[in-house]
Amino acid sequence: MNIALLSFSAIPDDARVRRHGDALMAAGHDVIAIGLPGGRAMAPSWALKEIAPIAPEGALRPLLRAWRIGRMALCRMVPGLADAIYWGQAQHRAMYDAASVLDADVFVANDWLTLPIASRLAAERGKPYLYDSHEYAVEEGADRRLWRLLVSPYVRAMEARHIHGAAVVMTVADGIARLMRRDHGLLVDPVVVRNVVPSNLQPFRPCGAVIDVLYQGLLRADRGLDTLIRSVPAWRPEFRLRIRGPGEPAVVERLKIQAMAAAPDRIVFDPPVSPLDMIAAANRSDLGIHPIPPTSNQTRYCLPNKFFEYAMAGLALCVSDSVEMSALMRLHGLGEVITADTTEAIARAVNSFDRDRIDACKRNAIEAARQLSWERESVKLVMAFEQLRTGY
Repeated sequence: MNIALLSFSAIPDDARVRRHGDALMAAGHDVIAIGLPGGRAMAPSWALKEIAPIAPEGALRPLLRAWRIGRMALCRMVPGLADAIYWGQAQHRAMYDAASVLDADVFVANDWLTLPIASRLAAERGKPYLYDSHEYAVEEGADRRLWRLLVSPYVRAMEARHIHGAAVVMTVADGIARLMRRDHGLLVDPVVVRNVVPSNLQPFRPCGAVIDVLYQGLLRADRGLDTLIRSVPAWRPEFRLRIRGPGEPAVVERLKIQAMAAAPDRIVFDPPVSPLDMIAAANRSDLGIHPIPPTSNQTRYCLPNKFFEYAMAGLALCVSDSVEMSALMRLHGLGEVITADTTEAIARAVNSFDRDRIDACKRNAIEAARQLSWERESVKLVMAFEQLRTGY
């Protein structure tokens, strides 16, 4: 089949889209993706098309944005407004225009932002489309009160309008699948294809005198990094924090200022590495940490790339009390769960480790990585497309 992957992301750096494209090409399909420019990593071996950046709206941008968001909030009472709001945005039309010239047998909407495009193209061509929700869409910005009030009704309306036409609905975790089925009255749970990483087993590396605690991933305000940094002074002296990843310059600068105030000699910021090098880079650390606050269903059921990256890198893990992550932590003996979104809880979780326990968890992670591999997980993805191809 000719498969078109649509995503408002820089495809070379989008781990999930990239994995899916690789697996589908290996299964014998022709793959092309349409995404945004700006990727840092090497382009994939399958075809990639980037939409041109949209010119800024100039001096009227704040007014236009306020008008758009105000209309989004009205979708709570008038869901039918959602399509008009969506197609009024130039970037959405640009993605549609780029995809409309493709000779595709199936269109794949990666996240809700491309769902209306895939739905429209499929209807025009008489072809099926697949919806892959990378998050719990209606709460993806739930950490911000204004987003919950103003934007969430629009997202819910867009998803509700187009999800039922999808031949296959897919997502990243069992809990999110159940929520999506409940929200939209789906007949079956969405197919769950977890963010498991390709097999890249790393050597066991015992702890040294300094225990390197690693946060590797996007540096964003909703990742709990402020609280993580403030917790470091309460860690035992052998622990050091390493933060590695890309982020908006203002966010990165604010985090660095907080680090200088909290523990300047114990916190290091590394530049981001290519997604293809993240596992090997992580292996040089000892303990992978992810303190994202579980304050909404979006974070309560999250099962992110970095959980599997840390395990594949052979690290002990220290992660927030997400239902999905906690279950895997217990099953495989990977480390410690952070029980609350506080500096005290983070420090308590980090300080629960000694070198012997970290080394034991590292060995468990290396063993778990043999099971938690993309080579196993990708079978579900390939099977979904095979069923589309054969009609069964």
